[in-house]
Amino acid sequence: MMNRRINISDELYEDEVVCYLAYRYHTTPKKIVQCFLVQDDFIPAPENDSTTFRLEDNEMEIMRGLTCGRF
Repeated sequence: MMNRRINISDELYEDEVVCYLAYRYHTTPKKIVQCFLVQDDFIPAPENDSTTFRLEDNEMEIMRGLTCGRF
């Protein structure tokens, strides 16, 4: 797992795909990005994590495309 600070732009949280996923999973865009980062081993899962969903493989691929080269 990587141990570095990741800067997420507001632009990513406002992306229509991220917002759609947030709507689909009844959560926030921030939680979608956090879930992606945890599932892709960029960050460890928070200790008090109450996430009750996992992104599907195709959703992970879409998120990778959105974040390619951003961190």
